[in-house]
Amino acid sequence: MDENVLFNPGDAISESHDYNEALRSADIYNARHGRKRGLMIARPLEQDHGYSVFYADDLLSADTPRPEARQYHVEKRIPKEE
Repeated sequence: MDENVLFNPGDAISESHDYNEALRSADIYNARHGRKRGLMIARPLEQDHGYSVFYADDLLSADTPRPEARQYHVEKRIPKEE
C-alpha cells in the first residue's frame, strides 16, 4: 500500500520509534476499548523514523488546508470490528 494522508499530530493515540511497538500499542488499545473504530499506523513524511497510531476516521481532508495538518505515510490499516 502506498498511501499518504493528513493527520493532526495531536490526535495520535500513541507514538513510537519502532513499528512493532506501534502495532503492539494499537493491539493493546483495541483490547481495552474494543475495535469500534478503525485504526491506522502511519509514519510522518518529514521524519526518517517514528510511527503514530490514529483513528482512521480522524483523517483530515486535503481540500481544506489546516496549519496543524502533517503528511503521513500509511503503514497499516486495522479495520473496526463489524
